Amino acid sequence: MKTKEIIDKIVKEGKLKDNSIGIVTQWIIENEGKETASKYLSAIKEDEILTLTPEGKAKGRVVFRRLRHSPFFNGLAVRYSQKGWFEEAESIFKEILRITPNDVDTNLNYGATISEKILNLYNKGKGIDKRLLEKGRLFIFKAFRYDLKVHDDWRIKPAYKDLCYVRAIEAMYYYHTNELFTAFVLGWMSIEMSLYRIWFQFIPKETKARMDELMSWSTEYVIETLFLSDVHNTFKNIKKDLDTLKGTRNHLLHGEIEKPTIGEVRRCINTAMKLLSILQG
Repeated sequence: MKTKEIIDKIVKEGKLKDNSIGIVTQWIIENEGKETASKYLSAIKEDEILTLTPEGKAKGRVVFRRLRHSPFFNGLAVRYSQKGWFEEAESIFKEILRITPNDVDTNLNYGATISEKILNLYNKGKGIDKRLLEKGRLFIFKAFRYDLKVHDDWRIKPAYKDLCYVRAIEAMYYYHTNELFTAFVLGWMSIEMSLYRIWFQFIPKETKARMDELMSWSTEYVIETLFLSDVHNTFKNIKKDLDTLKGTRNHLLHGEIEKPTIGEVRRCINTAMKLLSILQG
């Protein structure tokens, strides 16, 4: 059965108010569970392949292929992963990418799902699988490289935010292998990336400065301006941590200390994770 027929049948039988992805996939989760995943894998194989070009500066210069119902299949896979059904989610992503390897949203969602799986296992007391982490980062980077080509505001796109997330998880991995210097550097990298993500999302609403001018301002200036601009309550709460960690980063950079303490690394990672939630939309 073709995808449109499957969706129309669900809307009719479920008496749904419309055929939006969120409503249909929620119905599938609640009424079919994960047992019907094979039905959607078959539908992927039969779906129409579209050749598209993005709007904006890369129109006509960047071309990619995508399944007509890729947004629906991605939505379903994300729903699966949110329920902890990672195997089913992965099977959907893999099948889409087998047919259309450069589908940007699928690469991004697949990488993000792998990151969520890693963190889910970590919270259950399991270690971080470095190879799995590298795999997730690879998919996210594919989406990120696309954003660099087609968007001027790539720093506020989901792929960049997910890279901030991946760097924080990488820091956690090295923290648990007692490689404190590497863990701190990756944690601070996540912090700086998140600061500029927040900066480029918040400041253009407050100023007419050009994007290249915004990028020229130092991390210290960014931190102080965001704090004084009352960007978010979480930012207020971690301002002291940011100042302290910035000092540690400077001491390392200037060779004044050999490596950070375990407490400083833990503080760095925790701060990086807290920054992720600010202006995440």
